[in-house]
Amino acid sequence: MVKSKAGKLNSLMLLVLIFLGFAGIIIMGIFVYGANLVDQTFSSLNIEVGNVNFTEAYDDTLGKGVNVFLNSADNYGLFLLLGMIVLMIITSYAFSEKQKVWIVAEFVILIIAFIFAVTIKGAYTTVINSSTTLLNIYSVDLIKSSKFILNLHIIIPVVWSFIVILVYSIFRKERRIGMDIGF
Repeated sequence: MVKSKAGKLNSLMLLVLIFLGFAGIIIMGIFVYGANLVDQTFSSLNIEVGNVNFTEAYDDTLGKGVNVFLNSADNYGLFLLLGMIVLMIITSYAFSEKQKVWIVAEFVILIIAFIFAVTIKGAYTTVINSSTTLLNIYSVDLIKSSKFILNLHIIIPVVWSFIVILVYSIFRKERRIGMDIGF
């Protein structure tokens, strides 16, 4: 079996992590805002149809599910971000090519990812501080996820080092198909 000699730049996934993490937490904030809006609107309605009070029926049924989502939205965002990092490390290990020459390119990608992470941190800070509603959502409801995004400039070099250690330092036994000829 002939293997391709082209190296793979596993650190390119860092850029994907930064962008998807930022986009995922922004989308999570939109969902939290929508759930808060639905909860406040339905809880404030005072409509009775027959012997059924709409607010009480909402609080007993859908309101419980919305409150569970609101209470655990931050954990969902954090699991999304940590899951992306774990998936990135696993795929780097599984699809690694051990060519030492690529480490220079990986280092350049780290520098680009670091600059991108600092830019995303600034954009995220601007989004959070643009209104009091967004500030409440991201600093109260999504505090762990927000800390993660605001610390991307620290997380990215750590993740990069794990990827480099896995790809370039850990030597795995090569699997051979057929008989061992003794080479």
